[in-house]
Amino acid sequence: MGVTKLGKEIYVEAPDEIGMLAKISTVIANAGVNIQAICAYGEKGKAIFRIVTSDNKKAMESLKPLNFKMKEQEVVLMELEDRVAAMAEVCRKMASEKANLTHIYGTTGVGGGACLLVLSSNDNAKIVKIFV
Repeated sequence: MGVTKLGKEIYVEAPDEIGMLAKISTVIANAGVNIQAICAYGEKGKAIFRIVTSDNKKAMESLKPLNFKMKEQEVVLMELEDRVAAMAEVCRKMASEKANLTHIYGTTGVGGGACLLVLSSNDNAKIVKIFV
């Protein structure tokens, strides 16, 4: 397994409209910020985005004129191998340590690169200690 560390994600609540992901990702790109991981879904007429970027402060400043509800939240950033059962092993270990997840999303590497898991729990520091 690779690096496991505390990090931050941007939580954005926007209208659930066609093109909202395009709008948000374009605004962030125009600010010169890279989106490293993203989770997006609709819920009760709202579009929810959880975004990890190369510069959250700059990304949030760029999104501010859109007047969306936004906040930065602590998460765990975990690199792991792109292989069968890697995530299952991590999740079993967290369960055995009684880590209660609130959310998790991930990326996969292209051509066997590292994966990035983004997760949050009732005790993020504990999760980092489990895997360091």
